Amino acid sequence: MRVVVSTELSCSVPEVWALVRTPWLMRYVSWPLTVFTPLQPATWSEQWQPGDHRVGLRALGVLPIGQQTISISFPFSDPDAGRLQLRDNGSGQVVRRWDHLITIEPAAGGPPGRTVYTDEVDVEAGALTVVVWLWAQVLYRWRQRRWRRLTSGTDSQRDVARRRFGGTAGRAT
Repeated sequence: MRVVVSTELSCSVPEVWALVRTPWLMRYVSWPLTVFTPLQPATWSEQWQPGDHRVGLRALGVLPIGQQTISISFPFSDPDAGRLQLRDNGSGQVVRRWDHLITIEPAAGGPPGRTVYTDEVDVEAGALTVVVWLWAQVLYRWRQRRWRRLTSGTDSQRDVARRRFGGTAGRAT
């Protein structure tokens, strides 16, 4: 089943692209609905690298929901083209398929420096597919709300979010 959610962010495509390529941003926008713990590699990197990244998942920060492989690729990442994509074609113990495509592109017809951010995810979890799809509906709307909050805030607010969720802080949530 598919979920598609878009929002307009109040910062430029290069700014959004720089953020979307960082694990700390995924952790920030998903918190506290989904909390990720790095398993392999055992710490978070500064930027997503193509390949597999195994994580432990907790719903609402406390309910263990198994392990997931985040499988990163950049199917269309030409900054000069104005449209950029990051894909997580993941799978896990509960969710057999979590194919998440993030697309960012300049907002049309609005003021300059605004970006349209789209989450598109296909989920498959056997008998739990409808439950996982409903969770994804809530999660991606929540994530985009957190995106808007982060990109409309001040640089100091972004710095606080990055310090809390970012860098090579290892297993910190």
